[in-house]
Amino acid sequence: MFKYLTTAAAVGAALASAASFAAPSTPSINWKPQNYSFVDVNIYGRGSYKQLIQAKDVVDIQIEWNAWSGKGGDSYKVYFDDKVVNEGTLSAGTTGGTIRFPYHKSGRHQLRIALCDSSGCAMSASKPIVIADTDGGHLEPLKLNVNPNNKKFDTDPNTVVGAYFVEWGIYGRKFDVTQIPADNITHLLYGFIPVCGPNDSLSEIENGNSLRALELACGGSKDYEVVIHDPWAAVQKALPGVSSKDPIRGTYAQLMALKKRNPDLKILPSVGGWTLSDPFFDFDKKENRDTFVSSMREFLKTWKFYDGIDIDWEFPGGDGANPDLGSEKDGEVYIILMKELREMLDELEIEMGREFELTSAIGTGYDKIEDVDYKQAAQYMDYIFAMTYDFAGGWNNVTGHQTAIYCGSHMSADECNGTGVDENGEPRKGPAYTLDNAIQLLLKQGVPSDKLVVGTAMYGRGWEGVYPQNAEIEGNPMTAPANGKLKGSTSQGVWEAGVIDYKGLKAHMIGQDEQGINGFEVGYDEQAEAAYVWNRQKGTLVTYDSPRSVRAKGRYVREHNLAGLFAWEIDADNGDILNAMHEGLAGEVVPPKPKNKAPIVTLVEQITLNAGDVHVLTATATDPEGKAVTFSWQGDAALNLQSENDSVIIAAPKVTTDSVYTVNLSVSDGVNTVNRSVKVTVKAPVVENKAPVVGSVAALTLDENTSKTLSVTANDPEGKALSYTWRVPGHTVVGNGASVTLKAGEVAKTTTVKGSVAVTDGKHTVTREFNVTINNVEVTEPTPPGNDDTTWDPNKVYTGGNTVKYKGVEYRARWWTKGAIPSNGGVWAEIIPDDGKVRAWRSDLVYTGGDKVEHNGETYQARWWTRGQTPGNGGVWRKL
Repeated sequence: MFKYLTTAAAVGAALASAASFAAPSTPSINWKPQNYSFVDVNIYGRGSYKQLIQAKDVVDIQIEWNAWSGKGGDSYKVYFDDKVVNEGTLSAGTTGGTIRFPYHKSGRHQLRIALCDSSGCAMSASKPIVIADTDGGHLEPLKLNVNPNNKKFDTDPNTVVGAYFVEWGIYGRKFDVTQIPADNITHLLYGFIPVCGPNDSLSEIENGNSLRALELACGGSKDYEVVIHDPWAAVQKALPGVSSKDPIRGTYAQLMALKKRNPDLKILPSVGGWTLSDPFFDFDKKENRDTFVSSMREFLKTWKFYDGIDIDWEFPGGDGANPDLGSEKDGEVYIILMKELREMLDELEIEMGREFELTSAIGTGYDKIEDVDYKQAAQYMDYIFAMTYDFAGGWNNVTGHQTAIYCGSHMSADECNGTGVDENGEPRKGPAYTLDNAIQLLLKQGVPSDKLVVGTAMYGRGWEGVYPQNAEIEGNPMTAPANGKLKGSTSQGVWEAGVIDYKGLKAHMIGQDEQGINGFEVGYDEQAEAAYVWNRQKGTLVTYDSPRSVRAKGRYVREHNLAGLFAWEIDADNGDILNAMHEGLAGEVVPPKPKNKAPIVTLVEQITLNAGDVHVLTATATDPEGKAVTFSWQGDAALNLQSENDSVIIAAPKVTTDSVYTVNLSVSDGVNTVNRSVKVTVKAPVVENKAPVVGSVAALTLDENTSKTLSVTANDPEGKALSYTWRVPGHTVVGNGASVTLKAGEVAKTTTVKGSVAVTDGKHTVTREFNVTINNVEVTEPTPPGNDDTTWDPNKVYTGGNTVKYKGVEYRARWWTKGAIPSNGGVWAEIIPDDGKVRAWRSDLVYTGGDKVEHNGETYQARWWTRGQTPGNGGVWRKL
């Protein structure tokens, strides 16, 4: 029983008035901490996700108490702050015990109990009680410790300003949630949530330690379920802003408190990433997707501070961390996955009474975009985070802008547009990697512009060995080759070879005045809208996003009506880049011109009349601006329409069969026109339905394993459509009309069976029977067994899968047979040797996905099952 009526003041007054009547003894609550949690975390344990974390829907409150002197009571009340949350009866004179009751809401309160009898109540001293849940209801709003370089902005709150925060940032970078400038972002993407199962790509990280950590975390979980990769970082380690005594700690507790501080901030778990995408390639199997979707549902119910799901599959179609993964089916699988996640989130929204977003980070090279129909996927998604960075880097020694908006000044028009041939004389397959090329390709696919979020880089990518004397264009380092990845120390912001944090760039290469220090000069490609720093003497080159290039990206977002900007990753910024994101987006937005709204028209969609009826059809129409509207009626001539402004008189024609007509209405305010149509069904007079007139079917004779046509003549007196059902026992009928094909099977001897055809008009059925004689065809060309070129025996029974040799050619039986001479067709199928050779295409052979053939001097590969389709005409065949 829960009551929320009695206030502390009322209780105090009651106690004062009852003092003279010897109220019960004052109870005291046991000293033990009153800490509870809807998610139990083994703070000091080491084990799998399911061993360390247990979620529940209710907590069991237990309060041990005693009244050490005086008389006891016969009832009690439990208070959280000034509200009664539980009360009950006791045996008369009870002076101690344990109060126990279930509770369903998180919070932090002052706990007191009152011991009562007929004379009044005695109240205990208060003590803290904490009921933790992952919505952060038990936490104080997080106090931030943000780099003061971050400015305050009043950017349109409907614009996305997002950033990634990584789980491992609390270690070497010593960057926790309190340092996130949360007031300046709308979306925080937590990287990364792993999927259990095949994760070979992860073995390259930390000498395999990261993979071993994931294998530990996945213990007890099924493949394709999600877990927390590093429980120590996420839920166990004490971090600033949250008490070290709280039941849940780590970055997750900080994020709960951050959500308490910034309730409108969207925090999304990013699932996958570069080295954690392997399991996605198994999602063509629905059972694997079902496991994943169900696991994500439970994950969101457990960790309530999350606001949806971000999928970071790198990449559908392949070219990710694992070169052996990726196929043509991935694009369709991606769309299905988004659909199924959206359906799950819709159900969860109803269950939990809140909204969940579905987003995805995607590769933005033309070769990544072409593998997915993002228009189809986008209908299930809130935003697409286009990773418009990493266009160039130390994975090879080819320099270039890693996050440019447009093509660099060193590029030819053909290279930029993907036309012409490359340096090897090969035709280019697509446009250069740039932000603009990516966004234009996505818009061309039909992705809504207001779902596209553009990526910015809070880091640089660089090389060594880039010397001016090697540049093809004097002074342009993007035309000079490199001889290796950027080198440096973690103190300089280089946490992996070839990559440097922006704040490291600013401190060691760019300088406060952005003119370059330590031998570096700052460069900017006006055409590309891309920044770089270059030490000509040392040959060190770094390409990065500068405040200037980021402001240009913000302007690009506004000019193309995109959703906003996001960045990888927030711990690498000193505030410059996030400030620039806002500055670029905060340009004055010209309000759209007021639009003249179209009239609001109400009209029935369909009516049914009897033949000869007269009916008045009326519409109602109003104009939002109060303008006069005009009505224009049109329709089929048979209805004999007479219009009268907002009404039309319909004279239904006399018909002998039910007929459907259309009446169209156009309503105009002089600028906008609204069209409506009405379906008019005219019912014919009811007449007696007569059975179809059906002729006889001639007897038929054919050989086994051959085909002939069966036909019957039939008509309906009322002209109704007829349907036909043919049956010939033991044999196959192809078709369902008045003329069909009979395919005779094999018979041991000449046999006559009784066939039938049933003709119906939907009410009456007429059946005609006929005889079908199937001739047994004796084998006339047997080849005795033992012949080196023939193993087939005409007297032997073969079943599906048996193989024989006939005149030097191998065949496999499709089903039971005896005496049928092997040939490519019917019961026998020729076996093509699997020796890797590419043979000439044959129209009589069946090919499946992956098979290769030669035709007219070209090599082709089948995309799926085919037979008889000539290569070179597109469709099933792909030219290699």
